[in-house]
Amino acid sequence: MKPKVSIIIVHYRANKELFNCLSAIAQSHPKTTFEVIVVDNDVEDGIEADLRKKAPWVRYIRSRGNVGFGAGNNLGAKAAKGKYLLFLNPDTIIEKEAIDRCVQTMNARNNVGIVAPQLLMENRQVYPFQCTDTLTPLAGLMAHSVINRFFPKNPVAKKYWLSQWDRKSQRQVEAVHGAAFMVEKALFEELGGFDERFFMYFEESDFCLRARNLGRKILFEPRAKVIHLSGRSTENKGRALGIFRASRTYYFKKHFGMVTGTVTQLSFWVLDRWKIVCLLVVLLFAGMLSRNT
Repeated sequence: MKPKVSIIIVHYRANKELFNCLSAIAQSHPKTTFEVIVVDNDVEDGIEADLRKKAPWVRYIRSRGNVGFGAGNNLGAKAAKGKYLLFLNPDTIIEKEAIDRCVQTMNARNNVGIVAPQLLMENRQVYPFQCTDTLTPLAGLMAHSVINRFFPKNPVAKKYWLSQWDRKSQRQVEAVHGAAFMVEKALFEELGGFDERFFMYFEESDFCLRARNLGRKILFEPRAKVIHLSGRSTENKGRALGIFRASRTYYFKKHFGMVTGTVTQLSFWVLDRWKIVCLLVVLLFAGMLSRNT
């Protein structure tokens, strides 16, 4: 029987998390028919043999290498048979009824193209950075730079992070977190999938913006719950920061033009250097204090 939902998981150096994720899917016993597709980006330590042994019900696709989050998911989507695609990070634990709730929400209102479940941290507290307003250059500077660290309650960042919202009610949003969300496959194909020029980070912001430009709605569904063990399957911190900055630059240039994108990136560069200056001042001041005591 053709599945209603295709669950797509891109794996990279997260073997333990992946099998926990698969176990949670199996134990959730959704009423909705589904298939699971694992795309393996880890060419050095492939998991095909373990999957065949421990989870033979999973469809396995080996990529040509670590092609990135978007490209890996695109590979899975091409093989998917479901009407809906559910993209999951391997470091997630899906709870009972989450799949069914997402499908119900997708069908409940007209023109809905994307549904995001509620993300929870390991301690079951609400994950704070799920669903945002539109990422504009101003929002990026105020919410993704050192400004937000020093002034976390600045009004632009609060609006972008939807800080006044408790994430306990269903809501139409502008963008969702890439760790877990469902999209209509027909919409995914119409948009050409994820832009593979994003290796990792900001591809979901780009995808959601393009979906909204087609007039499709994005809904957050709090009754569908997924635990996100954040950061378990990413690159090392130094490389991840470089990828983050490259994706951020590309996003702003793509959607706001070369001039605005370049100015925005220069602003981030200046702010990063200002952070270093501030740190040096603090260290110098601390050194002076230690000499006087």
